[in-house]
Amino acid sequence: MKSRQFYICLVVLAFCAAAAFLLLSRLRVQLLPAMASDLPFSLVSSSDTSAGGQSEISVMSLQDHLVFTFELDAAFSYPYAAVGLVFKDNTHGNIQQDLSRFSKIAFNVQCSPATTLNLVLYTLDAESNNVTRFENLRPSLVSFPCGARSEPVEIGLRSLVTQDWWLSEQGLPPTDTSYDLHKVYSISLVNSRQTPRSKPVRVEIDRLTLAGWNLHLLLMAAVCMFSGCALLLYTFLYQFVRGRLSSTGAQPVFEDGAADVEPAVVVKHLQVTTKKDREKFAVLQYLANEYTRADLSLNQVMSHLGINRTKLNSILREETGLTFSSYLNKLRLEEAARLLLEMDGASIAEIAHSVGYNNASYFNRIFKAEYGCSPTTYRKRINENQTARPLTD
Repeated sequence: MKSRQFYICLVVLAFCAAAAFLLLSRLRVQLLPAMASDLPFSLVSSSDTSAGGQSEISVMSLQDHLVFTFELDAAFSYPYAAVGLVFKDNTHGNIQQDLSRFSKIAFNVQCSPATTLNLVLYTLDAESNNVTRFENLRPSLVSFPCGARSEPVEIGLRSLVTQDWWLSEQGLPPTDTSYDLHKVYSISLVNSRQTPRSKPVRVEIDRLTLAGWNLHLLLMAAVCMFSGCALLLYTFLYQFVRGRLSSTGAQPVFEDGAADVEPAVVVKHLQVTTKKDREKFAVLQYLANEYTRADLSLNQVMSHLGINRTKLNSILREETGLTFSSYLNKLRLEEAARLLLEMDGASIAEIAHSVGYNNASYFNRIFKAEYGCSPTTYRKRINENQTARPLTD
């Protein structure tokens, strides 16, 4: 009983630990407002003016919201305007930020007029160490719609595609589209080919967030969940086995020989088809119901059932191998052993009385003859075994 409660507590603790690890494993980093971000960055705006274009861009706000406007040059072949979050630290200036632990970037976006924008990750390839030249940075992008109303956008950080023109300029094959999230230089918002030209476009971004999972804590959550399920399954299976053992009269045994006591099985499964069978069943059933009576005697059983002494003793020897007094003591002592296990608060005298013994000294004497130790020692031994080996409950 105690060990079953112990395992139930372990199951609850395992599931609680799994829930705690799962909650802790979730990673969320707010990039806005910039001053409060755990990943410091500087905001850099750029356009095609360095290449001869006349596109314009202006950042209006960088508090809780990022607001900027731009207007593309209609006469330039490939106009562009971009706002980039360039990662930095206070010591080394611009750095390559490790974003590999994040799986997505999420934000709310609103454009006036509605258009399509590109999210671009600029990363440094593993074989390159020179980030002083912009041309060395690999651009990988994905397009997303930007409407007149603020709408949430979620983009997987591993779902971007490196641009063909950059691969061609670097002499790389078109299939070389992988990028390294361990070396992210900046995250930029750039116009797309669908963006209208010669028309001012206003963009408003808020709730810019990087999200992902701590794999180590996620693994711990999985381990705790698996352990909880295993303990739960064990508890149910063990109780099922105990129930089957109880139904067949078997008793599990501790390694030191002390029986893990179940209530005594006092009535065998008899096919009651003949008069003899009915007599057997009546004797066993009567003793099963009345064995705790202190005044129960052989003469009372004979009188109540209408069976003579010879037949009564014959039935008991055939079914149990014991005489009346030996079988009666066996039933009482097995029940006493079970109560010693389950009723910690009951005294030895109370248990003796409950199973039909008015004399506690006599009870102690015959209990020791049956189990090899006193009731007090038996109870202590069982409790010690349960503490040392809880699996034996």
